[in-house]
Amino acid sequence: MQNREQWVADTMVELADTLGPALDPTVYWLCVADRYAHLVTESSIRLTALGDRTDQLVEVVTDERLSTPPLGELLAVEGPGIDCQAGHEPIVNVGLKESAERWKQLAPAALSLGFTTIHAFPFCRREEMLGAVTILTTETVALPVADLRIANALADIATIGMLNHRAIAGLTATSEQLQGALSSRVIIEQAKGLVSARLEIGPDEAFLLVRRYARGHNQRISELCERLVSRRMSVSDLVSRAAASPSATRRRRPDRSAANSRSR
Repeated sequence: MQNREQWVADTMVELADTLGPALDPTVYWLCVADRYAHLVTESSIRLTALGDRTDQLVEVVTDERLSTPPLGELLAVEGPGIDCQAGHEPIVNVGLKESAERWKQLAPAALSLGFTTIHAFPFCRREEMLGAVTILTTETVALPVADLRIANALADIATIGMLNHRAIAGLTATSEQLQGALSSRVIIEQAKGLVSARLEIGPDEAFLLVRRYARGHNQRISELCERLVSRRMSVSDLVSRAAASPSATRRRRPDRSAANSRSR
């Protein structure tokens, strides 16, 4: 790798840039997997991690053999990717031949495909666990200490980056909901004032009139108020149509049984 220091610096900045709410978690984790593939030569990467939501699991592989049977199924149930999440600690420089007893199904399956060494790094920060990246290589030599430090740093920065993105996305959604509720409330208050002034009635009575119309015509109050404020519906229309609504007609219909009993 040429200009290693520049590559590390650029990678850290890229993975930290997650504050935009439009970030695609799948694209982000694909970028993370690609950086591990560049860091560890002759390697195949399988990354599983949470996205925007706790029920959104993203899986990325750089080698299709890691997503298809038998290896794809085995990596989902055993191996260092599972163990490092349970222990919140990386598992590195593990020879697959020496791990036949530890991972009884995974080790033989990986060896049969030519892999010899396996590593895994968890994406965790304090109590938050997002997933893990598993690295299988055909090399028998251990990863240099410098590479291990960079791999750990990649996991940390990716975890922080995704947690920051999830926080920003959550705040953005909440802000939009609050803004929508505030806008609806402002429109409702404006409509109440308009109806109150035109009919020379109190604001509470005006609101009851608006609500009665909305219920009688199966409309949302906020939508009705927006029509009134934008002058797409007049107050006189509101009064006349409210009086002619099916629910109002039902309320005004005389009790025929009572009338018949009186006539008898």
